[in-house]
Amino acid sequence: MAKPNNGSVRGFDVIDNIKSAVENVCPGVVSCADILAITSRDSVVILGGPNWNVKLGRRDSTTASLSGANNNIPSPSNSLSTLISKFSAQGLSTKDMVALSGAHTIGQARRRSLLELDENEDDDGADD
Repeated sequence: MAKPNNGSVRGFDVIDNIKSAVENVCPGVVSCADILAITSRDSVVILGGPNWNVKLGRRDSTTASLSGANNNIPSPSNSLSTLISKFSAQGLSTKDMVALSGAHTIGQARRRSLLELDENEDDDGADD
């Protein structure tokens, strides 16, 4: 598993259940990636956030890159400047980063992670 996600990936059983139900109605049409995009948007809307149109047609990957995940997925211990840089490298703005980070902490955020983030930030913004 990619280091930034170690111990954090949960809930795929829910996606598997949704995928199975959708496959019974229209096999081979809706990807797990589309299900994740739709359920993410719906979760934000249910919690009072904005609504947006989800462009559909994603295809599920048949391969994965461990090195790509380890190098490109932000870690909870990254400094703010590193986070901004990693999101920017993916074509995302600081506003996008804040929205995605907020969506990843709906319900709870671990205090330890927030304290570690604060301790990793020096005046120069570099990782300690």
